[in-house]
Amino acid sequence: MTYRAWNTKTVDRAALKELTAAIAQQNTEELEYQNMDEEWSEEKYRSVLAAQQKEAGLLAGILAARGITDPAEALTLLAGEEELSDPMLLTDMDKACERILRAIDEGEMIVVFGDYDVDGVTATALLYQHLKGMGAAVKCMLPSREGDGYGLSKNAIQSIYDKGCRLIVTVDNGISAVEEAAFAASLGIDLIITDHHLPHDTLPQAVAIVDPRRADDHSPFKGLCGAGVAFKLCAALDGCPPEEMLEYCGDLAAVGTVADVMPLTGENRTIVKAGLRQLQNTDRPGFCALLEEVGLAGKPVTAENISYAIAPRINAAGRMDSAVTALQLVLCEDEDRAVELAHKLSDINIQRQETEMEIVKAAQELLDAEPERLEDRVILLWGRDWHPGVIGIVASRLVEKTGRPVIVVSVDEHGEGKGSGRSVEGFSLFQAVCACGDLMERYGGHPMAAGITLKAENVPLFRERINQYAAKTCPEMPAQVLRIDCKLNPAALSVAMVESLRRLEPFGNGNPQPVFGLYNMNLCDISAVGGGGHLRLTLEKNGAVLTAMRFNTRPEEFAYAPGDRLDLAVQLEAREFRGQQSLTVIVRDMKPAGFDTEKNIASLARYAACRRGETLSAQDKVRLLPDRAFLAAAYRALRAQGGKPIELLRLAARLGPDCTLGRLCTAVDAFEERGLIRSALSDGRLTAEILETSGKTDITQSPVLRALQ
Repeated sequence: MTYRAWNTKTVDRAALKELTAAIAQQNTEELEYQNMDEEWSEEKYRSVLAAQQKEAGLLAGILAARGITDPAEALTLLAGEEELSDPMLLTDMDKACERILRAIDEGEMIVVFGDYDVDGVTATALLYQHLKGMGAAVKCMLPSREGDGYGLSKNAIQSIYDKGCRLIVTVDNGISAVEEAAFAASLGIDLIITDHHLPHDTLPQAVAIVDPRRADDHSPFKGLCGAGVAFKLCAALDGCPPEEMLEYCGDLAAVGTVADVMPLTGENRTIVKAGLRQLQNTDRPGFCALLEEVGLAGKPVTAENISYAIAPRINAAGRMDSAVTALQLVLCEDEDRAVELAHKLSDINIQRQETEMEIVKAAQELLDAEPERLEDRVILLWGRDWHPGVIGIVASRLVEKTGRPVIVVSVDEHGEGKGSGRSVEGFSLFQAVCACGDLMERYGGHPMAAGITLKAENVPLFRERINQYAAKTCPEMPAQVLRIDCKLNPAALSVAMVESLRRLEPFGNGNPQPVFGLYNMNLCDISAVGGGGHLRLTLEKNGAVLTAMRFNTRPEEFAYAPGDRLDLAVQLEAREFRGQQSLTVIVRDMKPAGFDTEKNIASLARYAACRRGETLSAQDKVRLLPDRAFLAAAYRALRAQGGKPIELLRLAARLGPDCTLGRLCTAVDAFEERGLIRSALSDGRLTAEILETSGKTDITQSPVLRALQ
């Protein structure tokens, strides 16, 4: 079970006032410019400025909550046109350009070697098309996930050599290919690496290594993806300002940036905004067909559309089949062929979804059979012949469910395990894997994700070692945090409010869609919609009534009932219905009104430490130990529940402010140990069957309670 701490930022009132004034003034000046044919009196200007002050308050509040307090920075962000830095500032960019240009002049074959994910595919397509346009003799090559694995391999290098090619340019890979680079050099192959992943201590042997995350790189922006670095390389080869290059390949760079979950701040924001405009009116047959396939033809294209509709289909090819299919679609110039390829990618994506769900089910069965795995700080799961193309997605799903870093490993018939892991904010999974590097055949990644290859016999030891590392470096795993931008009055919600938020787009990593807090709301009614798969909630506060949607939740899965008072974290959207814009309130999280999630997450961490047999301080023992009155109240509450499942949060709220989730779980363990109940906990829901006993039971003799005394 996982819970998120709600973090509502405090805002500097002086900064808020200054931001509001700056945004209002800019908006007023823009309106005056748009209405140049009208005469604006001083009185009219003041009137419009006053109105804009009211509208600008929400934007200013969000920006201030996110630490943007300088008016100039705020106005730049709202404009979304941050200047792109000179590509030549990237270390080794001059060396890369010199070698590539020499190859073009001499008619030398260039091989662009990419990766099988969206970033790798778009980066490959971007550089290939540009080099081809410059008159280069160029081929592109993508590894297969199952046959080759990630990045350069000696087999791929040998194949390239055998075909007479002597120059390889990597995109979105290569920074960790130390052995492979040495092998290429031994064959007389020149290697240019363009990448964005974290390098190891030793850099590969290459003509040039262009990676903004090199320790000796002095370029100002470090958040580029592989396609972003390839885009900068193309601009450098042309010798043009990067803004001009955006006109030709901004769409590819944008798709790669969003799909690779790079921060949508700084230069990435400029790239993605330009790319989304291109996608809106794209003349690429491949993108046209794909947009038609996902129902976005002629509609506004957002970063969210890329994340949830476009990227999964491009990714599916590399996960399930061959990334070449996706590359063919992106590069396709024939409309009919593009339609065929788009259909094929959708079919592959359906297969990916089915395979993913099978492995999620298998992983959950492992957790159910061995619940002690959930007590690990880093959860490691492995299975025979799990499809390696989807284990990363499975890991992501399990992180959401458990609130812990998760690594999923697929072991093949040769006894080799390939794993993919995802982390939680505040814990570097890459560093954790590096600490166990002696157990690995290969590994790489970044703080939030890692890929590994190891022998099957080393998997149990790896589980032990990585958890030892986590215990030493991070005794209490960081809790997932839900950042609330600001509180809202339900009576003030409007479509106009949502429209003002569009200036913050594109939303994504580093610039999330705003989340608002609605507090102490009375839940009036619950109704199922969408065939029972979603819920419509009717809520009220001080006479203001609103409806909100809770997606992907069935009535039987919903933890609350009419009459409950709730705090809600919501997002706002304006959706068109019958030609009119209407406000949609989407519930992202909820909890009993006033419930202190941060305190309760800390109590669960103490409970987990106790379950692992770790030494607790005297103070932590006191905080975890339920007294007789609490035990009696908890038992009565469970008996009153009559064996029906109940959300732990709701049960804890019923037991009052002295109840914490850790103390409640401890009480449940004590009841179980003394034969008073038979319980099961799944997805934060407790089911407790009351068992009949003869005579009185001394609950204080429970081992868990005695250990805390």
